[in-house]
Amino acid sequence: MADEPKDTKFKKGRPKTGGRKAGTPNKITKEKREIIAKFIDDKWDEFQSAFDDLKPNEKCSIMVSLLPFAFPKLAQVDYKDNTPVKTLADELDEISGEKTRG
Repeated sequence: MADEPKDTKFKKGRPKTGGRKAGTPNKITKEKREIIAKFIDDKWDEFQSAFDDLKPNEKCSIMVSLLPFAFPKLAQVDYKDNTPVKTLADELDEISGEKTRG
């Protein structure tokens, strides 16, 4: 039947074997980052001079564009507490061992 799960080679929870260790950057990515970092270091004075010549609104636009690289966006977290709320009467009933309501 189509709804039945197919037998797979790897079962859920199987430990990872082979490949890069977690957190190890891709070799190409690492090389590209190093090239870009060197380029920025070599051209920083030109960037600074060009930035200084910009209008204030253009400077703000660039700064806003660069902020996510310094301060990554945080994911919104929604918290829902499904714990039933006890009323004072419920608490007193619990303490006294009696059920006076409901």
